[in-house]
Amino acid sequence: MKGFCILNKPIGITSFDAIKQVKKTLREKENIIEKKIGHAGTLDPFANGVLILAFGRYTKLFFLFDDMPKEYTALGVFGEMRDTDDIEGNIIKKSDTNNKLSFEELEKIIKENFKGNILQKPPIYSAKKINGKRAYDLARDNKSFELKDAEVCINSIELLEYDYPYFKIKTSVSKGTYIRSIIRDIGNITDNLAYTKELTRVSIGDYNIDTACGIEDIKKDKILSFFDMFNKLEKKTIEDDNTIKQILCGNTKMIENIEIKNKYLALTDNKENLLAIIEKKDKNIYSFIDV
Repeated sequence: MKGFCILNKPIGITSFDAIKQVKKTLREKENIIEKKIGHAGTLDPFANGVLILAFGRYTKLFFLFDDMPKEYTALGVFGEMRDTDDIEGNIIKKSDTNNKLSFEELEKIIKENFKGNILQKPPIYSAKKINGKRAYDLARDNKSFELKDAEVCINSIELLEYDYPYFKIKTSVSKGTYIRSIIRDIGNITDNLAYTKELTRVSIGDYNIDTACGIEDIKKDKILSFFDMFNKLEKKTIEDDNTIKQILCGNTKMIENIEIKNKYLALTDNKENLLAIIEKKDKNIYSFIDV
């Protein structure tokens, strides 16, 4: 089976566990046994919201979501620093101050320091790799290591609610941005310390939590085709059967004379079955992904 699903991951399970439960639901409700399911963008167990799943060979296409902004709401709590920067971590420091800013003061600090391209230090409990090992594995083993600051982009950020010690933000960010780090850094810059208590991914691109389905609601008609997900993507229809066969075999010579106007071009047969994606990486450099 090939397709996508916009899932609303519940609080309390890992993204991997969500996939296992989806497999179980499909098997029990629809008699569909699909071994290959992946997800775009991990959500922490304490978080909920949009988790895009891909089935079968479409798991090769997660790069299509990379440039899409991700929108979140997060509830932060002033007064403590935790080793994971979230509600599930151990308290490692408590604030010596109770800097009870006004709404306007906190809003000004957030907008002045957390907008546009910024350098951000990822949480030590993250999936970042250090010499081939995940940071969270090293942290659990009490290994000493340093994570480098990463440049991320915060497209927009808004202070929604504030009642000390609680504050709620809504933000749209680029790939690789950690909301836990934003909350932590708001705590540091206000001299309060802070961690994330609640986190919801509201959307990835145009795929919103309002249209996402729960694990128990997964069924065949919730599995979306490629063009259900990417109906604005430029496409080219291939008519010749031999050319189609060559494309399906991964023959990159098939793309040498194909003009690509945008970053991606979908090749289809005359029944709109997806054959491959061509990615334009530079003026005359292309990447060929057969599906």
